[in-house]
Amino acid sequence: MQHNGNKLIANLYDAEAPEKIRRQVIGLLRRQFTFTVRPVVVLCIGSDRYTGDVLGPLTGTFLEETTGYPIFGTMDNPVHAGNLQDAIQEIYRQYDDPVIVAVDACLGTAAEVGNIEVWEGGIQAGSAVGKRLPCIGHISLAGVVNSEGIIGAVSLQSTSLSLVMKISKVISVALQAALYNIAGTLPADKALIGEDLVPEHVDSD
Repeated sequence: MQHNGNKLIANLYDAEAPEKIRRQVIGLLRRQFTFTVRPVVVLCIGSDRYTGDVLGPLTGTFLEETTGYPIFGTMDNPVHAGNLQDAIQEIYRQYDDPVIVAVDACLGTAAEVGNIEVWEGGIQAGSAVGKRLPCIGHISLAGVVNSEGIIGAVSLQSTSLSLVMKISKVISVALQAALYNIAGTLPADKALIGEDLVPEHVDSD
């Protein structure tokens, strides 16, 4: 992953997480050179083959259904290791000098599971399963879906789908609001997200 400047880390169960993510994304979008005349494209990376890797497609599907922005990577048309290069080429074929917002799942330590990270710079897709794929994105969001194991694919396979859906929900609503704000369809300082959108944390025995 390539980080430029400060990285936001917000936990899934933090009631302020969606608002923090929204503000971070808006701020990073405004930092992009001539962003007001460049198309914003959201690239959601992942596959439905592993529960831990479905974060991107779930988020892409929500955004495709609720925003008018170009979205690459949904449950019906996922962008994964096998077609990422083609998807990147297609984005640059369709859009002139786009600002790409990349979304992907990642692995971390046990203490980091449930964190959502947002930074300026690209994301190294495929690193969790030992694949070297292009680093892509001007702005990146990554959800920590499980702790790292010896074999990344096994960790992704054993990930709780419920957890992934909760992380996706927070990212999706925050991104949706940020994109609306940039388009001028919501006041930039509008209170975004009700507490009902933040999952209740239940400790497992």
